[in-house]
Amino acid sequence: MDVFTIGRCDACGALLGPDASVCSSCRGTEISRAPSSGNGTIVSWTVVEVSPDRTCADLTPYTIAIVALDEGPWMYAWIEGAVPERRGKVRVHYDRMTPGHPYPLFVRQ
Repeated sequence: MDVFTIGRCDACGALLGPDASVCSSCRGTEISRAPSSGNGTIVSWTVVEVSPDRTCADLTPYTIAIVALDEGPWMYAWIEGAVPERRGKVRVHYDRMTPGHPYPLFVRQ
């Protein structure tokens, strides 16, 4: 499994999402990489039933979520499997990046 990293602003030290290019705290643009536990909680999610184009038709249905990482930043992620409809926190963990996909894959804990 590859190591999951997030951004860290060189100017103020704020932790940022993995794809951040500008610090949301100080507007700094020097962003380094910092290791992350890869653990988080689903904030919101949706199931995509219809592919946006024919090249992705074999991937539907799929779940995209906003994940609040334990370190603080929020990010978009693919979620493996169905997200339960129950109330309460759904914990997830980073699994891997899939070549050609914009978001990392997370699995339920």
